[in-house]
Amino acid sequence: MENREENKTEQQTEKKEFQEITLKFGKGCVGESFTGKDGKEYTQILIPNSDPEDHRPWATFVARANAVHEDKYGKGMWLKLPSEGHTTVRRNVRVGEDEQGKGIFEREEKRVANQELKGMVEFYKSKGKEQKPSIRQKMEEKKAVVQQALAEKGLEGKVKTAEAVL
Repeated sequence: MENREENKTEQQTEKKEFQEITLKFGKGCVGESFTGKDGKEYTQILIPNSDPEDHRPWATFVARANAVHEDKYGKGMWLKLPSEGHTTVRRNVRVGEDEQGKGIFEREEKRVANQELKGMVEFYKSKGKEQKPSIRQKMEEKKAVVQQALAEKGLEGKVKTAEAVL
């Protein structure tokens, strides 16, 4: 009898360790809402291309409509997914043209881990910090340019303003 109770408590603790990840994205990434074959409401979520030179259609995935929420500021959206799960990501790929010159597209489906999906949706967070130099770095670069110009003209310590040098 005691073994059964111990097994139940172990199973309950395992269920409580359910991990979730939160995907945060802008309102512009929320696509169409539709009703599935099962009668439930679903929402299409768009994944922007991480490369600015990539002009292919954006990839998409589908989530339950009641799982997609607006943030408290009204500017963004968020969605919780299980961290150990997988999601199917779809992308329309151009395979050719018909006689009238219109593109022929096929749907490419890929199964992606939810951790990787979070990186795809929130790529903009890592992109911005690496590319922008801080104001302090810009000022140090500018000081180095001015010091170099002063040294070339032989005016070190004699000129008080950078405009006189440049």
